[in-house]
Amino acid sequence: MMKNVIKKILWVPVYMKKYVEYVYSCFIKVGRQSRYGHFNKNTQIQLPFEASNIKNVFLYACRIRHHFCLINSTGRFIVKDYSAIAPFCTVITGNHTRIVGIPCFISNLCHINDKETDIIVEEDVWIGTHCTLLAGAHIGRGAIVGACSLVNKDVKPYSVVVGSPARVIATVFTIDQIIEHEKLLYPENLRFKREYLEDLFENYYKGLKSIGVDNISNKDLDYIEHVKKSWKLD
Repeated sequence: MMKNVIKKILWVPVYMKKYVEYVYSCFIKVGRQSRYGHFNKNTQIQLPFEASNIKNVFLYACRIRHHFCLINSTGRFIVKDYSAIAPFCTVITGNHTRIVGIPCFISNLCHINDKETDIIVEEDVWIGTHCTLLAGAHIGRGAIVGACSLVNKDVKPYSVVVGSPARVIATVFTIDQIIEHEKLLYPENLRFKREYLEDLFENYYKGLKSIGVDNISNKDLDYIEHVKKSWKLD
């Protein structure tokens, strides 16, 4: 009886300690921009946001929605301009290696023989809700990762991928649409060349449909300008 009473009494400070650690990790620590490898003035983060090693997080003019979890040690997580990540996404930069005679709940904590790689999200990428990016993931410019997908390899530019593991099902735009799109977003020296795009479509996207559109109403254009001004984007 006494043991049960003691357990109930001790449960309160233990719970409070874990709650304080959670609040610090997900709300307080991530609010200190100086802790990041890079934090752009136009970066938007919705809390809670959790990162194991925040100094290896490099965020440019991007948006990351709430309940994002990054598990990283030496691996860097880089999100470039114009990209957006939906709620409840997970990113893991490392792979554990099992060791003879060592139980995984110990070796995983020690990170012995872990293999860590950077995970990079290039410009203008959309990652849907509940996606997981694992070591080796590199999301190409303009790509879309569908909801609940798992990515552990390269995703080509302007592709639409879905599933676990993710596979290409479509392209975001046609070649002509990509060229027009990039004229509005990037300086000439940073735009993809037509020759590169033609090679990309011939080798990876042959026969796939494109899902993007190039028509937009004046009302929507006005609203876009309003959003850009509120986000201080040119």
